[in-house]
Amino acid sequence: MSLLNPVRWFTLIFILLLAIVVLGVSGHLLAIRPHHYWRFAALAVAVSSITILTFPIIIILSLTGLGTFFLIGEAIWLTIMWILWLSTGADATHASRRRFTSGACSFFTTFGNKTCNEFRVVEAFSYIIFIILFFYSIALLVLALTRSDNGSSWGRRRDAATRGGPETGQVKPAQVNQGQQQHVATPGYTTDVPQ
Repeated sequence: MSLLNPVRWFTLIFILLLAIVVLGVSGHLLAIRPHHYWRFAALAVAVSSITILTFPIIIILSLTGLGTFFLIGEAIWLTIMWILWLSTGADATHASRRRFTSGACSFFTTFGNKTCNEFRVVEAFSYIIFIILFFYSIALLVLALTRSDNGSSWGRRRDAATRGGPETGQVKPAQVNQGQQQHVATPGYTTDVPQ
């Protein structure tokens, strides 16, 4: 878990900074056309605001070391967030292709070249945030499913419980005397081992 915290902090803070840029640029796009605003800009403002509000909470909660169930909850929330960022990027791409000739910024558009580039910034940063969150949430799910709070995997603990391993407090006898039956009384079960 010691490697996870710096990676988590770097990833979430980097995404937080990109979300602040998206919020500023999409807020400017909303200010240009206050009555007939672009839908993708409104979606970008909403998603970046949710990101800016929730990611500091995730960073603060990660300092408490809540364990495996926090990892699963974080992975679920980040999955929701990458879906929202993907939809923001796709909506920005659709608006850019519809408003500008083949999506290219040129001087022959009804909007200025600056506006076209702002479309591109929202589009690019949304996809970058989506890709980072996608791979990070997959890594969190894998980590949560392969590790438990004490460092052993869930699968090994389950297998040890069915065998009576050290995680369950029950230990099977190591040796059996040849030609004799041994009765071992261990808390939870009794084993007859014939030879």
